[in-house]
Amino acid sequence: MIHLLLQAPSESTGQNALMTSAPVTPADFWLPEGASTFAPQVDFAFQFVAWISYFFFVLVVGLMIFFAIKYRQKGREAYARGPSHHTMLELGWTIIPTILCVFMFWFGFRGFIDLRTPPQNSYQIDLTAQKWAFNFRYPTGAASADQNLYIPVGRPVKLVMRSEDVLHAAFIPAFRVKHDIVPGRYSTLWFQSDHVTEGWNDSDPLKQKFHHFFCAEYCGKGHSGMYAKIFVLPQADFDLWLEKQGRWMDDLKGDELWQVAGPKLFGRCASCHSLNGSAGTGPSWEGLWARASGGAGSDGKLDNGRETYSSLIGPGKKFENPESYVRNSILNPGDHIVVPYGNVMPTFRGQLNDLAIDAIIGMMKNLDKFDAKGKYIGGAPIAAK
Repeated sequence: MIHLLLQAPSESTGQNALMTSAPVTPADFWLPEGASTFAPQVDFAFQFVAWISYFFFVLVVGLMIFFAIKYRQKGREAYARGPSHHTMLELGWTIIPTILCVFMFWFGFRGFIDLRTPPQNSYQIDLTAQKWAFNFRYPTGAASADQNLYIPVGRPVKLVMRSEDVLHAAFIPAFRVKHDIVPGRYSTLWFQSDHVTEGWNDSDPLKQKFHHFFCAEYCGKGHSGMYAKIFVLPQADFDLWLEKQGRWMDDLKGDELWQVAGPKLFGRCASCHSLNGSAGTGPSWEGLWARASGGAGSDGKLDNGRETYSSLIGPGKKFENPESYVRNSILNPGDHIVVPYGNVMPTFRGQLNDLAIDAIIGMMKNLDKFDAKGKYIGGAPIAAK
């Protein structure tokens, strides 16, 4: 049984066995349901070490209590005798724990090697972590618009990860994997799930099944909101999703661009910017277009008071119009810092194209048609979904 648990995950699991949402390992007191090929061996290692710890805890504490009662001092006279040598007892408490430790190291190290050695046929997805979001880019060049991770079922997936700013960590409890994302270097994490998540394409979020993707390293104020969902799709559905993801904004016409794409793209901004004036790491979008257009708040200070919106934006000035200012703020966020905020916004150069920036600008112009969470409430039906 142990030998089977320690085998490397299979790379050629039959597709007819992949269409169930049942967990690989059931949830227990300590662990959530396991949903990857790593789950059985990781859970076995965890439970083995845990039950060894329980056993010796009960043994040691039980003997301690027994000896404290049996050999307690009775009366005023104390009987004491120096310790004596007991070869078998000393060999027992040396050899048995050594065997257990060697065994735990052996299967733990084998599992570690499996976790750190992606199969040759792994499907690579590039992950960029930044305060405070995960961005996923696929081999076709498509990026996940809603910042959730979509993967094909029954296929090893390799994440090549890097950080734009500080130390982050990718942690997927159901897959039993975790790895730090360190600035200035690339790190790799891989996994395979043989179970499709039910309702992944349902329009009702309450009916969707998914796996949690957390940042497990404290990375600042918005750390608790640095989170994504993982959906495991049948291969055919994944291929279709990937095709649509690469051109989803191209199919939007007119106002549909900011009505549909705006809220999806705002998900990348929501951890720092609000839509209703509430305080955040960065300035709220509420009133931003008025400030940038010479209206209320146009005397707001930038660059430690050396500039204002009105001194930077307008005919003959650095930015001819508000659109140019917003575009520059997205691609070069450190150029002009709004008082009293700090220079903490990462650049989105290479992540957002001009069409995506147009969608964000359109959303800023029409904030009255969105609720505080970025949901479109304009009333008119949206043709594109």
